Amino acid sequence: MNRRLIVAVSMVAMLFSVAVPASAGNVTGKIRLDKVASASAGTPAGDKEHVVIWLEGQDDPKPPQDAVKISQRNLQFSPEFLIAVKGQRVDMPNDDDVAHNVFSFTGMNTFNLGIYAKGEYRSVTFDKTGIVDLFCSIHRPMHARIFVVPTRYYAGALPGQSFSINDVPPGKYVLKAWHERSRMLERTVIVPKTGVVTENLVLEPGAASAEAVKQAAR
Repeated sequence: MNRRLIVAVSMVAMLFSVAVPASAGNVTGKIRLDKVASASAGTPAGDKEHVVIWLEGQDDPKPPQDAVKISQRNLQFSPEFLIAVKGQRVDMPNDDDVAHNVFSFTGMNTFNLGIYAKGEYRSVTFDKTGIVDLFCSIHRPMHARIFVVPTRYYAGALPGQSFSINDVPPGKYVLKAWHERSRMLERTVIVPKTGVVTENLVLEPGAASAEAVKQAAR
């Protein structure tokens, strides 16, 4: 029995050794808006709107097996903004006291989950990158967004906050950043075998079109 236990533990250790890169670095930085039109004096418009940062370059591993979740609660989506990896399952449980019908007419990520009651859930897997707008056909004020990135190496933050993309295999990447009111940002970064590379991001005003977002996030 003890011998079987030792063998089982050894096999688990081998699996983890395969899944985790032998060497990996981290990409960190802080996000700042540059001269974005003010909503009020001294308050940059967009400072409460999400920024999505991701790395492209090397062959990416398979999408995460664990699903991410966006639920319906109190006649709202929760959270109202979510990041998912292309090919990753997104669960959409109904945690509300009423039925909902979640749908999207966004580009190639169109779907309609039909009506489902409290305690039930539906799932969607997105095979196209970019922004997905979610709505409920029964409760029209309900709205949320999912940003589908092409890689598991990503981070989300708000302007003024710091971000960190961890355990990235070493090599050359293109760092990309999206913000609702800013131009798409792209720059080359070299990720070290160990340690941290700092990339502070200044986002310039000028919202990217839906097509530009789709092209940038492929």
